[in-house]
Amino acid sequence: MEFESGGLSREEIRKKRRQKERKRALLVLGSIAAAVCLVLGIGIAVLVHTISSNHAQKQEAAKQAMLEQQAAEKETAAALAEAKRQEELEAQEAEEAETAEAEPTNAPEETDASSDEVTDTDTTDETASDQTDAANQEDAEAVLEEMVASQIEGMSIEQKVAALFFVTPEQLLGIETPVTEVGSSISEKLNQYPVGGIVLKADNIASAEGLSEMVSNLQVFTQNSLFIGISDEGGEDSPFITSGISENVIASQEEIAESLGNTGAYSAGISLGSELKQFGFNVDFAPLADVSLKEGSIAEERGFGKDAATNAELARNVVKGLTDQSIFAGVKYFPGYGDATQEGNGGQIISQRTRDDLKAEYAPYQEAIDAGAEFLMISHVSLPKIRGDKRPASLSPEIITDIVREEWGYDGIVITDYMDKSCIYQKYTYAEAAVGAIEAGADMILSTKNFAKSYNGILDAVKKGQLTEERIDQSLTRIYKVKFASKVAGY
Repeated sequence: MEFESGGLSREEIRKKRRQKERKRALLVLGSIAAAVCLVLGIGIAVLVHTISSNHAQKQEAAKQAMLEQQAAEKETAAALAEAKRQEELEAQEAEEAETAEAEPTNAPEETDASSDEVTDTDTTDETASDQTDAANQEDAEAVLEEMVASQIEGMSIEQKVAALFFVTPEQLLGIETPVTEVGSSISEKLNQYPVGGIVLKADNIASAEGLSEMVSNLQVFTQNSLFIGISDEGGEDSPFITSGISENVIASQEEIAESLGNTGAYSAGISLGSELKQFGFNVDFAPLADVSLKEGSIAEERGFGKDAATNAELARNVVKGLTDQSIFAGVKYFPGYGDATQEGNGGQIISQRTRDDLKAEYAPYQEAIDAGAEFLMISHVSLPKIRGDKRPASLSPEIITDIVREEWGYDGIVITDYMDKSCIYQKYTYAEAAVGAIEAGADMILSTKNFAKSYNGILDAVKKGQLTEERIDQSLTRIYKVKFASKVAGY
């Protein structure tokens, strides 16, 4: 997947690479030439010395010549090793560094001391390779940071606020009729409100061809790099199955846990990612990593099961499969719906779990994040024993900031659970919910029931000083780092 960037152009990056490659080549050639001259000079000196000396001195001269040759060869090896280290430090790609490492060092092996030197050189080369990888990574990160900063700097506050939203086509248009094709009306709205992402559901899918065309047009119509996502955990409930455009049932999470294991989890991730990529999606809100805590819970019906360690392994492998297909994974839900029998359309979801109880459930989400999940979805579970009231986790800094950001050290994209649930809009105004999520530490608001009121609520909060523009920029930085990362992956 590629996204438009606001930083260095591809040509500028290539020019920069070519300049460094020329410099590296000159350095290596100069080092090799110096080494060759050194060895030849010593050989000629030894020959002249041998011819001009008398017979009594020949043996001593030969012995001395051998010692000098060994010393010269060591110096040559050291010179070549230094040239090689410099070459690797200048290299722009790991593959070039590995090729340089494969070149012979010409280090002597006649004596134990020489063997020790070869070992030392090999160790140094490994260290140099690590340093090269680190330098390349630093270069890529610097380029990415510049691209992201340039993008954000060029955005108005209205554009910045819009980029925090991940909405359905219907929410963007302010209608309830399912949208199955996009045209000028969507184009105009995306121009006015360049949202960060569009999420589709089964109702948006009329045909395979229509879906591909809709996703393609969404990317064409926007001036802002778009996440285009869907929630597909596999199984019979997949939106591609329920809409009728596919008969390929991918293993559900329950089936994976019961019989397929880690290999099956990875295969399911590959299959999910392949199908999503076929239609042009770049985000899947999956897997569901929640640990089941009671019979009949959401986690029991849709998740991997009761064991946190098993859930962690399976979630990791599903994420690996998705990311290997260039699909951004959105692991969900934290805190889990392990003791909840509904997701929020029947009123508030209240759990009596404590902070220590939650710690026993960290592993599946953390493993999924370590495997490459770019989104963490925050649930609407209320945890009065942690907060002291029934405010949902999606609006709670105690969950998002204190645990996810500070305790875990997570700096990826935090996205809310679907905000069009009754447990949210029946208790909070659209503006209160949107502002509350950003104040709590979320980066993106998913599927708000009333986009216009939610958008204006955040915009007004910024204008009044309740939210700062710097706080908005923090979230945008996380968002655009993910969107632009593929642009510098090969730098």
